[in-house]
Amino acid sequence: MARVRFSFSRQKSKAFGYVARPIIKLALRAGGGEVFETTALLDSGADISMLSPSVAEIMGINLREGRRRVFRGLGGEIEAYVHRVHFNIGALHFHARVAFPRVEIPNIIGRLDVMKAVDVIFRDERQVALASAT
Repeated sequence: MARVRFSFSRQKSKAFGYVARPIIKLALRAGGGEVFETTALLDSGADISMLSPSVAEIMGINLREGRRRVFRGLGGEIEAYVHRVHFNIGALHFHARVAFPRVEIPNIIGRLDVMKAVDVIFRDERQVALASAT
């Protein structure tokens, strides 16, 4: 069974001073085939993963070739284009629907096509663990 763990990241918050957030590392393929890493918030409350358009650019993805959708959340509405994307989180491999908006956003990994495939354990704002469900 593949398993990966990440320590929570202590980040500054205007509302609370500092907060602990489950920030994970993703490995993706650039348009030229080379692997690159980025970070994302692991968000069990997000329906879908959403990555910034700068990530799409590195990957060689044309945003508008995806399915246009409007998403609603705490920040209001955002228009984004959904694509199927391969990525790794440690030794765990995913082929997931990912939304790319036209504006820069913090990267988020949500439930759709990701959290069904793994067990996710949040440990006291110290650590998050993902393990293959099979």
